[in-house]
Amino acid sequence: MNANNDAGALFVEARYTEQRIPRYRGNPLIEALPPLLDDEALAQELTQFPEFEPAQRDWQTHERLLLVAGLGNFMLPMPRHIQLARSLETMMHEGYVGRSPRTAAHVRTLQMLYDRQKAGVAFSATPHSQRTALSSALVGVSGMGKTVATRRRLSLIPPVIYHPDLRVWQIPYLHIETPHDGASAKGLAHAILRKVDSLIPDGNYYEKYALRGKPSIETLLNHAARVLHLHFVGLLVVDEVQNLENSPKNKQALMSLLVSASNDLGVPILFIGTNKARHVLTLDFRQARRATGHGQEFWDRLAKGSSERPDEWEDFINVLWRFQWLRKPVALNLHLSDLMYHHSQGVIDVAIKLFAAAQWRAMLDGSEQITAQLIDDCAKRELALVRPMIDAIRRNDAKALEAYDDVAPLNFESMLKDVQLQYEGKRQRGASIRPGDELFAPQLAASLAQLGLDAEDAIHLADHVEATGQATNLLEGCNQALKALKPPKAVRANKGSTGETEAFEPGDLRNAVRQAKANQTTVLEALKATRALCDLTKVLELS
Repeated sequence: MNANNDAGALFVEARYTEQRIPRYRGNPLIEALPPLLDDEALAQELTQFPEFEPAQRDWQTHERLLLVAGLGNFMLPMPRHIQLARSLETMMHEGYVGRSPRTAAHVRTLQMLYDRQKAGVAFSATPHSQRTALSSALVGVSGMGKTVATRRRLSLIPPVIYHPDLRVWQIPYLHIETPHDGASAKGLAHAILRKVDSLIPDGNYYEKYALRGKPSIETLLNHAARVLHLHFVGLLVVDEVQNLENSPKNKQALMSLLVSASNDLGVPILFIGTNKARHVLTLDFRQARRATGHGQEFWDRLAKGSSERPDEWEDFINVLWRFQWLRKPVALNLHLSDLMYHHSQGVIDVAIKLFAAAQWRAMLDGSEQITAQLIDDCAKRELALVRPMIDAIRRNDAKALEAYDDVAPLNFESMLKDVQLQYEGKRQRGASIRPGDELFAPQLAASLAQLGLDAEDAIHLADHVEATGQATNLLEGCNQALKALKPPKAVRANKGSTGETEAFEPGDLRNAVRQAKANQTTVLEALKATRALCDLTKVLELS
């Protein structure tokens, strides 16, 4: 791979491979693409695991915290990833059929773009050819790795291929994102020109076409189309397409524009988005047809099976669970697997971050072991921002899910910082002040007063917290006081209005009581059956 030092662009020189499929033969754009891999080799290329050695468990804590952060790039290929990869390959190859440098068809398209520019119009609503529609949509639950999987497959293809004999710069794929505030035709053209400039040495298209003068939207779009055609873009990926819902202008017109561009230029488009994108992609029948013509299945959460018939979730969690950098790694059992699924609902991104957060907490609190209680606590604290979304998935509440489509995903850096802050207090002055210390009640009362509590009530509450003896330091005293200020929760009956028995969370011991009654066994036997009991001989190191 060569690099242009001025533009920073990376490219390879074309090496041609003779094609076995007749309609691909003699097409330099297809022959320059890397050979396709079989399923096994493709899965190996898509696999992304962190570098892990059991000896790393003995490293210092600050080093192991960073090792856990490596889970952010974790990817286990599944059938859905292979299917997506094959769809991307098909779209790109079929899109190049009939498109080749220095051919009559190529010149006709350039002439068409020129004529429309002179006429002051952009793209037609009617395709100029009868070729099969190649555009597709990849829609699904946020956090399932749609963009990551697409980028991972496309990363196996050079971003730019230079054909010396033809003096052509080929761009096999172009990935752009829809701005959060929606998109306009002008913004779309700008995004395309900037992206091409970042790939082509000395391209300078944005300055040439967007900054000079005041081009009309139609002229700007034709310039963008001409650049796509000149560089033989094989696939246009339009990501975060649900953001079109936020567009202040006619989002239907913009979708029609994208579809028409695909028709006119013969460039396949892949739309990627969350649940909300379904509405955008079905604004009219034509877009719906194109979005499903070569479409992917809806990327839902991982399907959960059982120990007898494992499914996607079991395959995923069994591999992920191997990467424990804790000094006391625990084996995965049915109870822990169910608990992880309960709190992640099979959303890959959430499951990985919950697993990472549990390890960070175990390292920092010194327990060095993942437990059911730790997973529960991490889900409530570290994943608090996404809990409403997870609850909506659990209830299968489609309307509520749309409201959480715009929730920003948690990142590893901020999560690690949040976990560390919970334990840095142990080294602060406030954490060393304990009940019985003459400063405990006054400082606690002062803190409560700063939060807006009446001074007299703050003193009374501080004395009460100290008297209970439940707080071990000033920081915990503040938590105890704030909890005391909260109104008591309403008592919920075991049965709802429908008479159905209330469903408890996987970690709730009441499940064992219910199971014991149903099976006419003891609660102890039920706890053993759910693997909720630990082996005391191992805990006490008696064996």
